[in-house]
Amino acid sequence: MAQLRVRAVAVVSVAAFVLAACGKDREATPSATDAPVTTAAPVGTGGSPDSTTAVTDTTAPAGPTFGDAPWPCGKGDGANTDDGSETGVTKDSVSIATGDDAGYAGSPGLSHEITDAMKALVAQCNELGGINGRQIKMNYYDAKLFEVPAAMQSACDAGNFFLVGEGWAFDSNQEEIRLGCKLPAVPTYTVSAAFAHGKDVYMGVPNPADETTTAFFAQMAKLFPEQVKHVATLTGAFSATQETRDRLVEVAPKFGWAFSESTLEHNPLGEADWTPFVKQIADSGAQILSWQGTCLPHLLNVAQAAKANGLNLIIAADSNHYARECADANTTGALDNMHIRMAFIPFEEASVNKATQDYLDMMKKYGGDVAMLGAQATSSFLLWATAASACGATLTRACVLQNLANTHSWTGQGLHAETDPGSNHPPKCGLIIKLVGTTYSRVVPAEPGTYECDDSWITPITNSPGLLAAKLDANRISQQFAAG
Repeated sequence: MAQLRVRAVAVVSVAAFVLAACGKDREATPSATDAPVTTAAPVGTGGSPDSTTAVTDTTAPAGPTFGDAPWPCGKGDGANTDDGSETGVTKDSVSIATGDDAGYAGSPGLSHEITDAMKALVAQCNELGGINGRQIKMNYYDAKLFEVPAAMQSACDAGNFFLVGEGWAFDSNQEEIRLGCKLPAVPTYTVSAAFAHGKDVYMGVPNPADETTTAFFAQMAKLFPEQVKHVATLTGAFSATQETRDRLVEVAPKFGWAFSESTLEHNPLGEADWTPFVKQIADSGAQILSWQGTCLPHLLNVAQAAKANGLNLIIAADSNHYARECADANTTGALDNMHIRMAFIPFEEASVNKATQDYLDMMKKYGGDVAMLGAQATSSFLLWATAASACGATLTRACVLQNLANTHSWTGQGLHAETDPGSNHPPKCGLIIKLVGTTYSRVVPAEPGTYECDDSWITPITNSPGLLAAKLDANRISQQFAAG
């Protein structure tokens, strides 16, 4: 299979919006059998003519930049207009809702890095002039993991213009309320198929339920050709992680993976003793553990139990395991063989990627914890702000949604591999990092600031329970909670 290595740096240019195009463009799903690309994939809002060197644009952009493009915030060229008819918008301000699960007692501070990033982004945007002169008012809602309906109802009742950058693990529980109050969303992440394909939902790095990025499975098969034939899964017994597991089990075999055990589920609140799970994994003959959940404390406890029982597993994990507290907790080396799939350039490589450095600098300036969730929130905020700023003096939901629907090349201004938010397609590129001791390091591709890309790495999903429950229409919009 041919692959490309693509640098994360890109052409300096402003994201373009073609306002005359149609609205929802989510029906064109790439085929997994398409031939791999033979030229370098586009990066950012421009393109690279070969697989190793990015185009250099010597034209300096006006005003401050984030990554490879200007900040989509400023005072604007003319007076704002407001007839009082648009929810959450006045002549001088725009109200947005955001939130996380930080109040969950079982894991205090859960996903708080989302809100840390959103506070910094809103502060910086307002310093630059806001959205065409409108100051952003950010309203925070803590879903505490299991209180999503109450958080969403509060966001609706407060008359917010958009949901921006929120991340609630049980997001399917919000959809009936969100659709009822017609609140559009540009979230940090989605979990459920219902929200990932929800009406008026766009995000910087899409996570659709009917297709997934499979770069990780192809790359791991190349790294561990024998071990991927013996994989066990372990996931929490709730929908947020079950849907991720179900997608994995459907598509990974196309890249040589085989599952020795794929039904193990633990108590979402944790287990008093993880040894029985470790013994089941060992008895299955698994050599790789595919884990869906959180690093702390659950995965660390599993890895320590495995080590204590003499089981040396390769751990395959998602990008939420790329977090400082996870690395700092690896004092015994139990997580040393954890491989993490990524679509973002690691923070350790900020010196070769301006957007990554800009994110780190912003967090240092305004305070807050640095984490992959924060970088994801940054991409979605910039996507929303760019779409909103393009509306000029008259800011409406319809205008912003139209601009989002017409955004088909997005990298978070250089933070991550190219995605297609307007059509709800994930990246076709990926990289793998590994934890050794308390340090993350790149595995593949070897060169800092690069990804491996292949058109066939966007793979269709057809049979996962979450997807079937979402009841997608011809435009890939969920009808699960549609008023009927």
